[in-house]
Amino acid sequence: MKSKLVFIILFISFLSLFASEQLVNKMVVRVNGKVYTIYDCKKLLRFDDPASVPTQAVLDRKDKLIDQLINNAISKQEAEALEIDVPDEEIDAAVESVLAQNKMTHEQFEQELSKSGMSFDVYRNEVLKEQLLLLKLKKRIIVTMDVDERALREIYEKEFSGEQELYFTASHIIMQANDSNDAEIKDAVTAIYKEITEGKTTFAEAAKSYSQDGSAANGGALGTFSARDMVPEFSERLAEMKEGDVSEPFRTRYGWHIVKLDKVEKHDPPTYNESYEMLRNIYYQRNVEKMFQTWLKKKRSESKIDILL
Repeated sequence: MKSKLVFIILFISFLSLFASEQLVNKMVVRVNGKVYTIYDCKKLLRFDDPASVPTQAVLDRKDKLIDQLINNAISKQEAEALEIDVPDEEIDAAVESVLAQNKMTHEQFEQELSKSGMSFDVYRNEVLKEQLLLLKLKKRIIVTMDVDERALREIYEKEFSGEQELYFTASHIIMQANDSNDAEIKDAVTAIYKEITEGKTTFAEAAKSYSQDGSAANGGALGTFSARDMVPEFSERLAEMKEGDVSEPFRTRYGWHIVKLDKVEKHDPPTYNESYEMLRNIYYQRNVEKMFQTWLKKKRSESKIDILL
């Protein structure tokens, strides 16, 4: 009698699990022949742990989640059709950019992710990769769309026409810093500055030995650039200097710098035709989301979409 009771309990449990699995795998939408389920909706709510999301939470947000699923599906299908991919080196570069912007080491960043319940591997290989894929898709799409020439003219009049523009030829030494080591890096850069000003080393030698970016191999040489090409703190410091001057250490969001001004020139503003490609890039950057949504709306109208839930 006892064994029968155990069997009945196990059988009921099995039926319960089977019903739960059926619900998780229940189809909610079909987009161009591809089916998406409640589990896909759960991933939208908790990418790192969709299984922990109650099914009721999906049902409560059904319309919004289905709309998001459709948009994501269309985007991914288009990326596949265009053979857009995100190689590992691009993901790694994006990770380094995220760390620099947040002024964190890898270890610190992993700790912050862990606090939110996400592993670094999930962030890197799924979340970040998906973001980069969407970004590449947007870039590919918007460059094929028509540009508003009047808008380009407005950008030109506001940004490029008018007074002569300053161009600098300069070199720099940079040591990257974050909140945890800012004082230490400042002291190190100050010591380098002292060596240069006391004649114990040249600027180029110091850059090759200490600078932490790609210009180090060339003695810190940055070439010639306009004031608009650099962050404001950098350009403003150069504008205060005379040719041949070496600046005292100063901070930007990238770290601590010492800069040497080799030459300063004033150039007439570029003509509309000369700046056309740059104007297009500015236009795209300012309107990328609006243009992408226009494309997405058109693509949805052309797609076969079946709501199944």
